[in-house]
Amino acid sequence: MMKKIIFTLAIMLVSATLAHAQGAFYNIDPEKFVKLMDKSQQLDRDNAIFIVKQTMKVMGEDPKSYRKSLEMATERLSDPTDSIHNEDLLIAVLQSAVESFVLSSNEKLRPQAMLDAALKNRIGEVATDINYVTPDGKQGNLLNNDNCYTLVYFNDPDCDACAKVKENLANSAVVKQAVDAGTLKVVAINPEGNEKLWKKAKFPEWITNGWDKSQAINKNETYALPTLPVFFLLGRDNVVLLKNEASLKRIEGAITKVLADPDATSAALAKLLFKR
Repeated sequence: MMKKIIFTLAIMLVSATLAHAQGAFYNIDPEKFVKLMDKSQQLDRDNAIFIVKQTMKVMGEDPKSYRKSLEMATERLSDPTDSIHNEDLLIAVLQSAVESFVLSSNEKLRPQAMLDAALKNRIGEVATDINYVTPDGKQGNLLNNDNCYTLVYFNDPDCDACAKVKENLANSAVVKQAVDAGTLKVVAINPEGNEKLWKKAKFPEWITNGWDKSQAINKNETYALPTLPVFFLLGRDNVVLLKNEASLKRIEGAITKVLADPDATSAALAKLLFKR
């Protein structure tokens, strides 16, 4: 199956490159481009990024299709609730856009802003620390992880979707097993400013309920959160393994991998978790 996927993507890219060399345009419309990105996520990260970037170069021969493809790709890849959400490929698309000769300087402003946001707390890099307070007034630091993996649940207590995900998180046997094993700690972070609503939010005792009292996340844009709720998963070394992940099921899948090999390096896990 994997060989078939690689072969299909390779044929598409080679055909496009040959057409480009011959002065013709190999028609890759927005829908085809999105499908290519979906398929490429079954490859390793480096190959997937290479294919996406090379395809965008060829697509520049048709500016109209290029712009539509860019719009569709950035919208879907940046949406944590979308089935093809993938920040590595989003960054590849945005980098190609800001380096292209297709877009004007003004047209590059939005992809540049999105790229700047996407490069914050990137997978494979150490996360930015967050100072928070708990309902009993204690101070906490996100990166003080007690040699555990850290699951960060960014949420807003005034959010119906957050309430539903919080309930599912509290009832997750996989997450609780990792916590009980001493492998994982869970920190809920409320980046919003309503202290009263935050204090009313009730979490199980094994989930730390933290509030960004200084509002550093929003004021200083230390974390670019496209929506709430979303999860981050950090390794023992505080390296980001998963970022802006909306799916608790995917989080549970990642934690299952962690439980199977708690001593795996963050680099190895980040590479493994790239694949859907």
